[in-house]
Amino acid sequence: MRKYTDLIIGIMLIAYNFYIKIKYGNLNFNELFLFMGFILVIYHYAKSKIKIYDKTKKLFKKFMFIGLITFIVCESLIIIYPKNNTKDNCDYLIILGASVKNTTPSLTLKLRLDSAISYLNKTKDKCYIVVSGGKGDKENISEALAMKNYLVNYGIKTDRIIMEEKSTNTYENFKYSKDKIEKHSKNNIENLYIKVVTTDFHSLRSYILAKRNKYKNVSFFTSKSKMDFVPIFYTREFFALWKSIILDT
Repeated sequence: MRKYTDLIIGIMLIAYNFYIKIKYGNLNFNELFLFMGFILVIYHYAKSKIKIYDKTKKLFKKFMFIGLITFIVCESLIIIYPKNNTKDNCDYLIILGASVKNTTPSLTLKLRLDSAISYLNKTKDKCYIVVSGGKGDKENISEALAMKNYLVNYGIKTDRIIMEEKSTNTYENFKYSKDKIEKHSKNNIENLYIKVVTTDFHSLRSYILAKRNKYKNVSFFTSKSKMDFVPIFYTREFFALWKSIILDT
């Protein structure tokens, strides 16, 4: 059975890719699972014909071991990072953007908005709400406007909502939201309590990027990833986390 492990995993990865594609359409990064699956299947049938020197095998195994340990450690940190702080009220609640389909929030963005509404209903926090996200190439309106419309439909008063419509990534979410908050509050971001609403896998990287933008007092209230998307989202976040660490964005 052990000699078929690579083949079984490869087939599972290919099947998962097609399941996501058929049920939800293309998602960023799901092609990686297809690619990895094909590589494992090809390797299974070709490995008996490939001659690899013992030194190369040992080096490859060490490389794979280090990569696996790094992946496990990073994923563990992503999973255990605190995500649902309701005990501390905030001055401003930032909802980080995600894609918009025409004028409607995507499932990921809708779940974030629902989490924000849940937080506000549970805590009765009287904070201001910053909706942060610009307009993508395939979006008819900005993510911020789509979020504002959604919140207003659920009874949130417009005078509590501040729109940030310039950002194109998480780093910019915090950068441009900081500008809006400091202008609105007439105070430095270091002196304010900020709550961030995003998706569970995204909280650790968001914390790192918030700190780079001088957010001192920041906590999170996150939405849960849809189970079907967990492999894609958490694998993608591993690479995004390292990108943020290395490139500061």
